[in-house]
Amino acid sequence: MVIHDHTLERTTNGNGMVREHTSAELRRLDAGQGEVIPLLQEVVELAIGKVGLVIEIKQVPIQYPGLEDKLVAMLRQLGAVSECAVVSFHHPSIRMLREMEPKLQLGILEGARPIDPARLMREAGADVYSPHWGATDPQLVKDIHSAGGAVGVWTVDDDAGVAWCKLCHPDSIFTNRPVEIGAALRS
Repeated sequence: MVIHDHTLERTTNGNGMVREHTSAELRRLDAGQGEVIPLLQEVVELAIGKVGLVIEIKQVPIQYPGLEDKLVAMLRQLGAVSECAVVSFHHPSIRMLREMEPKLQLGILEGARPIDPARLMREAGADVYSPHWGATDPQLVKDIHSAGGAVGVWTVDDDAGVAWCKLCHPDSIFTNRPVEIGAALRS
């Protein structure tokens, strides 16, 4: 299922934990204006050949045993390994994915600034370091690039984030406002 939160209240008309419901039950919920919660496979099938996807897997604070195995199997079955990237705050999941599928683009998410982000990337087997944009600076971007990695920041949704991107030149950004932020970055 493609849903941001571990609970249903904020984004649907449902209640409780996502993991406490079957996929059939989740599909009956209203995720806004009559939209249903999509299956990840449906989203990947729609995107193949049209747009790359960044899939965030959430294993913190709740663990979903076998999630990594199921994800890799699905991406392989659909021939989508090269069209998707996977990111997570749970670095052991990224390490596991690297061992299962070396061709998969992988990133570690961070909310705060660690002492040595390049080391964290290496230990997890990640290609991309993805911090909150406010927890970085031009030197960090330079250091990650020098270590052979890329920087993908989240979540750039306002003028301050745009100004930071123009100063620091990350390789990619996460945003909830792609049209507006894209235009602001090009101006």
